[in-house]
Amino acid sequence: MVNDSNLQFIREKVGALQNAVMYVSCNGLVKLGNDIVTAVKVDEDGVLWFVTNRPAHMVSQCEQSFPARLRFYRKGVDYYLEVSGKASIVSSDYAFNDMNTIRRKGDPKKVLVKLEMKNIEYTEPHAKKPKGKIETMVESWYSWFLRTIAVQHDASSVLKKLRQTN
Repeated sequence: MVNDSNLQFIREKVGALQNAVMYVSCNGLVKLGNDIVTAVKVDEDGVLWFVTNRPAHMVSQCEQSFPARLRFYRKGVDYYLEVSGKASIVSSDYAFNDMNTIRRKGDPKKVLVKLEMKNIEYTEPHAKKPKGKIETMVESWYSWFLRTIAVQHDASSVLKKLRQTN
């Protein structure tokens, strides 16, 4: 099997951020709601496994396959990751253990979901671009203008001035 460096990069970023906001895009009457999810792992086939909260109604009544979008973001980290694709509810009775194998788990509040990643967007929004010569000249001229052309104003109270006129 060929080692895919892009998949490895995505694994590292998902592992570092761990939590995401899930947006469900289906029109069904009974569906999983938008929620904060926890990523468990990204496997060799590019499938993202994550755990979400169980809905108030029965999981078997929900749409089992639906389009979804996950936005991974953490305060203080200079990037975010947005993943979209087809999500499927795997089971409410299974979860991953530390060895990344599926085992039966008795947590009645969680549901295991897998997402076949179709579109992945990695963004570093805080990249600074260097200033040009014209921008630097205008900025220095403006700061010189503010330092040298100052308007004198009286710092005394307006009430004192009103008393003096009466």
